[in-house]
Amino acid sequence: MRIVPELAVRDREAAAGLLARVFGFAPLSGHEDMLSLGDQWIALVPAGPSPEHGVIDHLALAVDDLDAALRLARERGAVLEATTPDGPREIAEFWGSGVRYVFLEGPEGARIELCARLGGPPRSGLPGHDHIGIPCTDLAATEAFFLSLGLTQVAAVDLDRADGVTRVRFLTSGTDMVELYEPPALRGRRLAPRGGGLWHGLRLFGAAMGTGLRTGPDGLRVTLV
Repeated sequence: MRIVPELAVRDREAAAGLLARVFGFAPLSGHEDMLSLGDQWIALVPAGPSPEHGVIDHLALAVDDLDAALRLARERGAVLEATTPDGPREIAEFWGSGVRYVFLEGPEGARIELCARLGGPPRSGLPGHDHIGIPCTDLAATEAFFLSLGLTQVAAVDLDRADGVTRVRFLTSGTDMVELYEPPALRGRRLAPRGGGLWHGLRLFGAAMGTGLRTGPDGLRVTLV
C-alpha cells in the first residue's frame, strides 16, 4: 500500500510552483493532480476560502544532511515555519540515535518538515518520504483505526518533557509511514472536524478492504483507492 497526503490549496498553480522551486517536486506521470519527490507523492486538491491546519499537521521529507538541505531550500526561497523559528532541533529518543528536524512553510502555510536520522546506515534515494505527522486526542483509538486499514506499528516512544508526556507511535504501510502523537494539551479533548484546509486527508492506494472513504478519530479522512 502507498499513503499519499492531500494538500488542499486555493491556488493550485502557485502551490505546485512553490513545491517544485523550493523542495524539488515534479508532476507525477499518470496522475494529473499529483506531484512527486523521490518516493514521496502529494495530491493537490481545491481548498475552501480559509485553509487551516486540520487533523493532519505536517509532511516530513527525509534528507541525509539537514544543514545542506536547509541551506539549499533557503537559497530557493524557503521560509522557516513558526514551529522551529530558530532553525533545526533534535529529538534524541527517535530511532535509536535520534533525529534532527526543521519545519518550513509550504504552500499557503502548510507545514513541511525536513528530517534527518542521526547515526545508522545512510538511506538511499533522498530526499523523499519520511513520515506524515498526525496529532491525536486519543492515540489508542487513532492507532486502532490505522491498524484496521492494514498498517503495522514499528516504533513506540514516550517523550517526557516539561509539559508532560507526549506518546508517539510510528506505523508503516510498505515504505510509507505515519507518525501519531498525543500531546498533553490534546489528550482527552473533543475536536470538531475541520473542513477543507491544508493537509486535508490521506489516500491509501492498494488497501485490501476495497475502495471508499473512511473517517477515523478527530475527523481524519482516509480515501481507499
